[in-house]
Amino acid sequence: MKRKGGNIELQPVQQVQPVQQVQPVQQVQPVQQVQPVQQVQQGFIGSALADIKNNQSVLNPIYDTTASIGIVYNVVITIVVTILFGILIYVGFWIKDADINKSENVLGKYKNVKCTEEIIKDKDNNNKSVTVCNAEIVYTVGEKEYIKSYKASKLVNENQPVTVHYDPANPNDFIIEKNTYYFGLGMIIVGFIIIGLSWLWLILSIAFKPIAAAYGANAIGDALT
Repeated sequence: MKRKGGNIELQPVQQVQPVQQVQPVQQVQPVQQVQPVQQVQQGFIGSALADIKNNQSVLNPIYDTTASIGIVYNVVITIVVTILFGILIYVGFWIKDADINKSENVLGKYKNVKCTEEIIKDKDNNNKSVTVCNAEIVYTVGEKEYIKSYKASKLVNENQPVTVHYDPANPNDFIIEKNTYYFGLGMIIVGFIIIGLSWLWLILSIAFKPIAAAYGANAIGDALT
């Protein structure tokens, strides 16, 4: 079609396509019912526990008897340990105080030192060379000089200074090293620790029957073998 004033040709309007019919919504399938979890079949442990439960009336007296034996066993062991380590503690106090009277010290010197090599046997029965020195220790207490013979198991030199521990009431009574004090103290500490642990274990075995039963079973096993 032509309009006045121009030669623009109008295109005919295309025919509107009809709207397609909406498909009906498909019906939702019902959720399948969840199958219950199958019961796990009992294994060896389950069967054992069931047997124990069924025979509980028979096993309880055995369990109680075994626990009682374990407690008695622990009491005996604790008493023996207490006695043995009590002796160790007593010896430790004796060793610690063996040189308690040597409370004073003074600086002395080694004199007339003569060292030699000696062959001794070690713990594997092999020959071992050690240096042994025979010397005199010179020290002064007050205004009096003391000269004492001494055998050193290590190398010492002439005029080498040395600390002398002596008894103020008797300066002739002396030592060079106060190792006995620390050795005795170590014995005392170890003794108290072992005794404390043994009594703690006894208390635990009385408070907790399974521990006593385990020891009772062990004691019965040792008696039968």
